[in-house]
Amino acid sequence: MTPSIDPNLTSAPNSQFRDSYDWDALIASAQKVEKPSANPVMGCLSFLNRFITHESLYGDSEGAREMSKVLLLLQSVDSPVSTAQLQQTRKSYDYVCAYLDMLQETDAPFDVCFEFERLCHVLETLIRIRQQVGLGVQCSFGQLHQQLNQASSFGSFAA
Repeated sequence: MTPSIDPNLTSAPNSQFRDSYDWDALIASAQKVEKPSANPVMGCLSFLNRFITHESLYGDSEGAREMSKVLLLLQSVDSPVSTAQLQQTRKSYDYVCAYLDMLQETDAPFDVCFEFERLCHVLETLIRIRQQVGLGVQCSFGQLHQQLNQASSFGSFAA
């Protein structure tokens, strides 16, 4: 388990500052940001930017690197889809789901777990849309946003 996701850890052994992971700072910065429920994709982008910064500061360079891949995937939603990009989206989805499981096992704060649940849902929807590209369906931020809003209106995910 990486030190940065363990809320009970008193110090991060690889941290250049030798400080404990500051979950409260991550949550507080989320509260300063515009409410992401209006646009789940933008909310995930904002959360990922904050989370990557925190991961980098607290010594989990592998976690920051993997989350950076997720960030790049979400930033390029409307770019043409290749087989390699679809495979990377699936790998990133699996990584984010595994990370969420570790967070839940370590009793991480609800807000952080909620953000990862939303991120999983966004990636799952993105994979579903990108799989339809072979059928002639274009993938765009608007389409992803519309699909996410439809899913939340049916109760499968409350953003």
